Amino acid sequence: MLSGRLQAFPKFDINEFIADTLTVSLPVDLFKVDRQLKFKIVDDRSVPGQIIGIQTSKKWKYIPVDQYVVIQNELGSTLEHYFLRDSVDMNGSLYIKNLYHWYDGSPALSKGRKLNAYTVLEDSSGNIVSDWIWEFTLKPAKKEKSELVIGKLMDQWLTEQVKSVREENFNRSIYPYLYRRQLMNWWDVVLLQNGYIINAHLTLDFPADQQESWVRGSPGIFYRKGRHHQSIAFGGKDQQWYTRLNQNLVLRINVSYRFGFNNFDPDKYDYLDVWNILLVNFSANASIEYRPVYLKGLFLGLGLHASINVLPEVIDRVEPGILFTAGIILP
Repeated sequence: MLSGRLQAFPKFDINEFIADTLTVSLPVDLFKVDRQLKFKIVDDRSVPGQIIGIQTSKKWKYIPVDQYVVIQNELGSTLEHYFLRDSVDMNGSLYIKNLYHWYDGSPALSKGRKLNAYTVLEDSSGNIVSDWIWEFTLKPAKKEKSELVIGKLMDQWLTEQVKSVREENFNRSIYPYLYRRQLMNWWDVVLLQNGYIINAHLTLDFPADQQESWVRGSPGIFYRKGRHHQSIAFGGKDQQWYTRLNQNLVLRINVSYRFGFNNFDPDKYDYLDVWNILLVNFSANASIEYRPVYLKGLFLGLGLHASINVLPEVIDRVEPGILFTAGIILP
């Protein structure tokens, strides 16, 4: 009788509380393979196979669990199908070294799902021909399922990888460090007509050395020292547009919005309206930075700054300045 009662309860499986699976479909999943490549594709990631990422999901809406993001076939054979579909073949080997899927919410205007990857091409003698540092960002449509967004990013990356091999779009300098997020700390110092600004930033992002342009976000810690007042702000909305001009120089365009607080010299101001204690500020920077490709160490920059001060009301509404930048990159 007791055993019959126990069988009436559903079987408890601890794995349901530990992990979940999200399956991503790709255009080549239905592609019929009738031949083989001379070209060898090696999935050299630490976790090879069908898994392309691990993220957090909610089981029964409340319980957080690991969610494995998987594709229909192993990643190496999936990329092989892309080469076969586009009739691209050659002698040599392509190694998939790293692949990361994540959500980047740091830029003010360019938030979205992101794919970062690193691949290396060798010829038939084992000599390195090229490597690629890949980065793609896609902003999901409203209520668009994550598996659809990830599928679009994967298709874009795999298509571009095949195209780069076909067109021999090779990078002759191989990234000399372990591919991972790199720590970058920099300080913007702005000289104003009646004071100065110090804005400190710290980011942890994947390297963008091989890209012609990229977007980042880093709100920073803002401090302004005026003749008769001081201001401080943490965070805010920030976005930086980068364009590589050559092997040594990078153009940075930066816009920011910040909210903070002010402190005034009591000898100068006997009375101020209460809202002047608040800092509401918009700013823009344009600078050229000496930041060579694959830099590990210090970099410098010089440019122009402009601020629009909504609050406090007792200082100049528009403030131009000269921008100096100093920072360090640690791969």
